[in-house]
Amino acid sequence: MRVIPFEPQYKRDFIEMNEAWISEMFRLEPEDQRLLNEVESEIARGAQIFFAIDEETSRAASCCMVAPFNDHEWEIEKFATRKEFARRGAGTAVLLACIEYAKRKGCKKLLIVSNTKCEQALRLYRKTGFKEIPVDKERFPFERGNISFQMDMSEFER
Repeated sequence: MRVIPFEPQYKRDFIEMNEAWISEMFRLEPEDQRLLNEVESEIARGAQIFFAIDEETSRAASCCMVAPFNDHEWEIEKFATRKEFARRGAGTAVLLACIEYAKRKGCKKLLIVSNTKCEQALRLYRKTGFKEIPVDKERFPFERGNISFQMDMSEFER
């Protein structure tokens, strides 16, 4: 498996993977549709999407997007893995690539908003050093967001 930054040929994979998991567990919200369909404008403002590519099939196995809120705070926004690639390390690889990218860009605090139903993702966030914080519904308006995490980037070591 190799990790690469966004390439237009994988945009459809990014959309499909995220729509699949969100629709399976929740419902797609207008902000989901906006983010999924406007990835190029998000990248133009500093965001990045990383893909784990399966070397045998050349398929995108997992993807993760990181985007700035401001100069020092960033968020992990869209994170998904295809079911057939679950538990193979693809999700960990793209999450770590996002963390490293944000740190290189001067991020001081990295945030994630999730849902307690996403047990496997929550374990990964905790394992990589994220600490639970109260959910700020004004900043994170998704209905499904009922748990949030923060990483102080000065504590991130790989």
